[in-house]
Amino acid sequence: MEAEKSFAAILPLWYSCGPTVYDQAHLGHACSYVRFDIIRRIMTKFFGIEVIMVMGITDIDDKIIKRSNEMNVSPVALARFYEEDFKQDMAALKVLPPTVYMRVTDNIPQIISFIKTIIANGQAYTTSQGNVYFDVKSWGKRYGVLTAINPDTYDEAGFPEEIFVRSVQDVLFAWQIQLSVHEECAINVEFSDKSMDDAKNLLQATSSFITDANAYIKGQLVCDPIREDILWEQLANTKVTVKAAFADDFDTSRAVAAIMDLIHHGNRQLKAVTKDAGSPRSSVVYGSIISYVEGFFNALGMSFGERQVAVGGDNSAVLSNVLDELVRFRTRVRHYALALPEAAGAVPVEGAPGASEPKEEQKEKRKQLMRERKPLLEACDSLREDLAAFGIHIKGVGEGCRDADEMIFDRAIVTIPEPS
Repeated sequence: MEAEKSFAAILPLWYSCGPTVYDQAHLGHACSYVRFDIIRRIMTKFFGIEVIMVMGITDIDDKIIKRSNEMNVSPVALARFYEEDFKQDMAALKVLPPTVYMRVTDNIPQIISFIKTIIANGQAYTTSQGNVYFDVKSWGKRYGVLTAINPDTYDEAGFPEEIFVRSVQDVLFAWQIQLSVHEECAINVEFSDKSMDDAKNLLQATSSFITDANAYIKGQLVCDPIREDILWEQLANTKVTVKAAFADDFDTSRAVAAIMDLIHHGNRQLKAVTKDAGSPRSSVVYGSIISYVEGFFNALGMSFGERQVAVGGDNSAVLSNVLDELVRFRTRVRHYALALPEAAGAVPVEGAPGASEPKEEQKEKRKQLMRERKPLLEACDSLREDLAAFGIHIKGVGEGCRDADEMIFDRAIVTIPEPS
């Protein structure tokens, strides 16, 4: 706890180098800013560190001037267009916006003053072409410590030369700042088909668990009695593991593995049965697990099981309740349609209706009931197909549970037509 307080005390402000806005964002931008966003969310949501993030926007640059001349627009108009385009891309990725954006053009006097200061301190110098370079050697052994950079290992090949530059490392310094994040992403992030499939399977498993657990809580999924003590213990252990993983160099892989282990234990007890034993449902423990799992992913910028409506007022809650009641009604109809007498080969229970009837009569009566109730099942199937056209899907919850349904949404937004 003391370490967390110290951490919060020494890192209240975070500067993020933003884009040079002369073109559209690319995969390198997405990779770096999503990574930074996850770290920021972990610090804020899991450790209570309120990060003040400042992002610089380079809105004047040789590349911007060159592109604006090619497009016959002003540098300002070009920069503003791609700045807004960048912000929209980040919003689509659910990257939280910084506390404040700082454009280069809004801070030219401060930048000039800062450069003069580091030149006066002997840590930068100018060339005959008017460019300013940071003197890496002036920083001594401190330069590159956090990223394990060794300036002596730089290769001069492929980089521009400028007369009177003291060291090739100084030239590369400006290049390295711009490229290092994107190079790191290209090296350390795998975008193979297998890694993408693994990610999709993980998200699908999580979404399916949340859907099944919600169905159980609502009584739409009937299961054997739940061992609540096991699930409560697993939930408590998961919370400890996740916190420890994030405190260990933001180890998201270990944290996600702990979440998936919790889901595995929750799924093991969500086994559908055809007959309700009448035992009370363990809604609280499953509600707590759902809340924690959803909170975990929400904190990292992802969400599951959203049932939102793209209109104002209380229509969202009304729609959710209407859909729940509709599914319950359909389930009761299907229960009735499928509740047929036992097959002719079964041993009749003494005193039960039809127990004294000959087997052939029982068989014929069962066939007759099936014919009479077939339209009910067809109507249920028709309703399911009609709702699917609106993005609302009803599906069976599992093997051996033909008479229980659950409701899922393949879209997070359901649009209700405005009354005319």
